[in-house]
Amino acid sequence: MGGHSVIERVVVGRKKRYRWDETVLYALLFIFLVCGTATLGMFSYITYYQSRQFVMIPWYFYFIIITCVLTIIFVMAVCFLFYIHLLLPILVMLWSFILFVLWITGLVKQSIELWGPQGSINDYCVRFVYNDALWAPAGQNRDTWARIQQEGICNMWKTTFALELIATFLFLYMIFMSWQVIRNARYR
Repeated sequence: MGGHSVIERVVVGRKKRYRWDETVLYALLFIFLVCGTATLGMFSYITYYQSRQFVMIPWYFYFIIITCVLTIIFVMAVCFLFYIHLLLPILVMLWSFILFVLWITGLVKQSIELWGPQGSINDYCVRFVYNDALWAPAGQNRDTWARIQQEGICNMWKTTFALELIATFLFLYMIFMSWQVIRNARYR
């Protein structure tokens, strides 16, 4: 009868290994987590109190909250993928670019609201909170509590601005770091 022959073809491939600087990666992820969670908490706090007072909530509050949530998901995903040795630099570069664009959009909008022309948040804080000579009488009363709340909210705006600025520039650095990992893998 006829002889059947089986031809086997074996393809030998080389698995590419991407070497990440673990210390820098962990530091960046920790800073992203701090920036994302702190900004999320502060904007959620401001949004909550504005909704309780029936004040219109601007669109960029929700935009920044969603950006913070995406940043936290990004940090968890990168940690998980790094742990199972499947962290691809091109994916990190892509998502870092997307988050960079989201953070810089929120940063620009918040800087316009915070540092903009007369009537900005900083203008109100300087005029009615920091330079207000009419302090309520000392002691535990509603006026003192309201004043402390006003100062806290003014400081919160400046803190979120600083955290957004840090996150924006670090996402730009993360893009550069991913490019270095790709470049170093090519020459090995």
